[in-house]
Amino acid sequence: MSPENSLDGYIRLTFDAFSSLHFRRKLAWEDKDLQQDLIVEDVPASCAGYCEWATDGALPVSIGWAWFGVADGRRFIAPGGISSNVMLVTQASYDLGTHRTDELLRAWLSGESWQNDEIEHGFRAMR
Repeated sequence: MSPENSLDGYIRLTFDAFSSLHFRRKLAWEDKDLQQDLIVEDVPASCAGYCEWATDGALPVSIGWAWFGVADGRRFIAPGGISSNVMLVTQASYDLGTHRTDELLRAWLSGESWQNDEIEHGFRAMR
C-alpha cells in the first residue's frame, strides 16, 4: 500500500506499510516554554522539546512529538505529544480512528531509537 492523500488531508496506510517507511528528514529542538508547561503539570522535565521525522517524496509522511528529559538523561514522549498526517487503516482500508492511530504511532515510536542520538543529531543539524 503506497501513500495516497485524501480530501481530509490524511495519508492512509496500514500499520505494516507505515512501519516499513524510511524517515530521512529528522529535526529536533529544545523548547523552554514546553519545559515550563510540563513542570506546571508536575512532569519532572529537566529539558523538553520537539522532534519531527518525515519521509522524502512527493507525498511526505510526517510524525512529530513532544518530549521531555529527566535529570539522569533519559528522555520520554511527553503526554499528548504525537501528531501526524497519517490515518492508520485496516487491511480492508477502514479507518482505525484518531485515538487508535495515536496509540499505534506511540507504540511504534517507543520502539524506535530517538531518545539520545536523534535529539543530539537534530540539534547539531539545526546549528
